[in-house]
Amino acid sequence: MSGFLPMILILVVFLGLMSWTTRRSMKKQQNQRQELENSMTEGSRVMLTSGLYGTLTHVGEKQAIVELAPGAEVAVVKQAISKVVNPEEEEFSFADDQPSVGAEPEQAAIEGAEQPAIEASEEYQETGAQQAEKSAEYPSAGEK
Repeated sequence: MSGFLPMILILVVFLGLMSWTTRRSMKKQQNQRQELENSMTEGSRVMLTSGLYGTLTHVGEKQAIVELAPGAEVAVVKQAISKVVNPEEEEFSFADDQPSVGAEPEQAAIEGAEQPAIEASEEYQETGAQQAEKSAEYPSAGEK
């Protein structure tokens, strides 16, 4: 019985030490997260956990609205924001007053609609019967 006492004492000390270090690291992570959430203000540049960069436009209790591009806003949970980014850390910068990329192709599509559609040449047009003949030449794996 006296041989087990030192072993039990070592086990209790070891488990206590593990518990203390685990609680300490969890507390440290909570403090870091709290500091991050306190530094989130409207207008701050942030990086999401997916790697996307954006600007905070609104910050709520549980969610935030991030503008990824001019006019493109998404609502995310605060936990999806991995860090607040300093402008010096960003490799690329974009001006907010640039026109959105989607505006130009829409205008081109409207202008292209005025032109008549080009008819497909007769040699490329196939009838349903011709297509059926080709598919009969190459049966699928299930057909015999």
